[in-house]
Amino acid sequence: MGLDFIRRTAPSFNRVLDRRLVEMHSPKLFSRDLPIVSRTACADICVGVTVAKGDRVLLRVIQDRVIAQRGNAVIAECSKAPAELVAHLRAGAGVANGEITALQPISQTVEIGICD
Repeated sequence: MGLDFIRRTAPSFNRVLDRRLVEMHSPKLFSRDLPIVSRTACADICVGVTVAKGDRVLLRVIQDRVIAQRGNAVIAECSKAPAELVAHLRAGAGVANGEITALQPISQTVEIGICD
């Protein structure tokens, strides 16, 4: 009725590795992985516009440029947007919601990301 009884009746601790979970998360030769897509772009702020980090904007593709609009006013323009970002915008009829994620006041540029 002492220590040996407690050890005999106590449930044992089993360390288990879920092999199916590890197998499911490990990449394989023919598995489809999500591609790494650039979801942000650096844009030049238009003259006379004030912006802040966290502002919600509308992203549009016009020809080869991506513009950011607040209401009807264009607040930023990106002439060299990443191809993945432009393809994502074009897949959504050329329009998407965006958010200003970073602001560089010295160079007058903003980093704009796509909101989900």
